[in-house]
Amino acid sequence: MGGRPATSSLFQVLRLSDNNMKKNLQCAVALTLCVAAHPSFAQSSVTLYGVVDEGVQYLSGASSSGGKVVGLQSGNQWPSNFGITGKEDLGGGYSALFRLEEGIDVSTGKNVIPATPLNRAAYVGLQGPFGTVTMGRQYGVMFDQTLMYDPTYLAQFSLMSSNLIPSSIEQLNNSIKWLSPTYRGLSVEAMYGFGQQIAGNFRAGKYMGGALAYANGGLSARVLFEQTQGSSADGIDESGLKDQRMGVAMKYRLGDVTLEGGYHYVRGDLELSPPGSIFNLGAIYSATAQLNLVTEVIHYRTRNHEGTPLWFVLGSIYSLSKRTDLYAFAGYLDNRGGKSFTLNTYDFSSPGGLSQAGVQLGITHRF
Repeated sequence: MGGRPATSSLFQVLRLSDNNMKKNLQCAVALTLCVAAHPSFAQSSVTLYGVVDEGVQYLSGASSSGGKVVGLQSGNQWPSNFGITGKEDLGGGYSALFRLEEGIDVSTGKNVIPATPLNRAAYVGLQGPFGTVTMGRQYGVMFDQTLMYDPTYLAQFSLMSSNLIPSSIEQLNNSIKWLSPTYRGLSVEAMYGFGQQIAGNFRAGKYMGGALAYANGGLSARVLFEQTQGSSADGIDESGLKDQRMGVAMKYRLGDVTLEGGYHYVRGDLELSPPGSIFNLGAIYSATAQLNLVTEVIHYRTRNHEGTPLWFVLGSIYSLSKRTDLYAFAGYLDNRGGKSFTLNTYDFSSPGGLSQAGVQLGITHRF
């Protein structure tokens, strides 16, 4: 009979099997080396987070006749929001990161800015030995560098009521931000906003800001400056107008008491808020591990005869857990000739120009 011997066929099969095993082993080694060279595959994370804050508010001076209102109010202690954040370890001390965050009105379930779903933050960036660089829609320097120097943490009855941080520059579109590493307690923040990006008009909505901060033990302090150009819309070009803000702030922890205060100066012809000086002084008293008592006084001395209003704020925050607080805030605005100031920074219905008193009771849950 013709054909190759059976032993020859067997050796050929064994040789092919041996070659396949070698190829498979080589592939396995290559894959292992590839994975070892890219540890970020196992070190990336995405987190869904948020804050739900709702309470009952009483507010006087809510109409031109001085009428009062009582109702539910969202975001009294902390703005209600939800978002997604992620971070990937790129190796060598470098990471990629992103944040997408939306503010919501718990009372109605609506976005706080209907036309802007990701109204609080939408940015991506890199972190490394150089610090952190992010690009997109993000908080301005004044917000970043004031939050920790207000004992109420910028609640609705707070330093925000003075319009130190106007809503138009609380978050900046088309912006790039750099946060430096901390060296011996010192850190730097710098930010540039490209504005509206109108062809032929690079000034419209442009923003520049910077801050130097120091923190060591119980002492923290910072100085900052920011400048905003006017916008250009509906045939009105205000890009030649400027708003400039500068200031210092400090806090010092002494046992169970933390003292906080600051001075800020507003100038320019854009007048996002009246030119003048804003002073604030407050304290946090940690009565127990669960209970914090806060107090603050804010004074705005305008230069264009738009009043010298005074705000007084008292508050208490009781922690039921690491994620859930009960709170009570009481505030009073002594208007003193102010034309547009209100007690609640997010109150867009009160006419302004009136003294006001308010109380808020509610609950905050973080997830």
